[in-house]
Amino acid sequence: MSINLSRYALAVSAAAILVSLTTACGGGAQPVCQDAVKAFNDYSTQAAAGAGNLEAFNKANADLAAKLKDLSDKADGDLKATLADLSATWGGIKVDPSNPAAAATELSKLGTQATDATQKLAKNCS
Repeated sequence: MSINLSRYALAVSAAAILVSLTTACGGGAQPVCQDAVKAFNDYSTQAAAGAGNLEAFNKANADLAAKLKDLSDKADGDLKATLADLSATWGGIKVDPSNPAAAATELSKLGTQATDATQKLAKNCS
């Protein structure tokens, strides 16, 4: 089961890296967008490092949610709403290490949510 959890964690990290690169290449002239790229890059590193450790993965999610909430407070319009949605998405992910089956389901759901939400971020920052 830990191999599957690692794969999901890395998939989420890959999605975060992808949006970071997309945002950076798309311009992202707004300082908030640049900070969001940095937050996702930091998250990708932290989540990948904790891929076999769900407690570390939970911490990475909570840290990213807090950073995105702070960035949302600095933004306006669609970017503010997107950052708030991203914060809520990552803030709502808490994987129970004692229930690996539920963890796999939750991580799979996060992958889908991450892809959708980060595409919105890339659009708002381009």
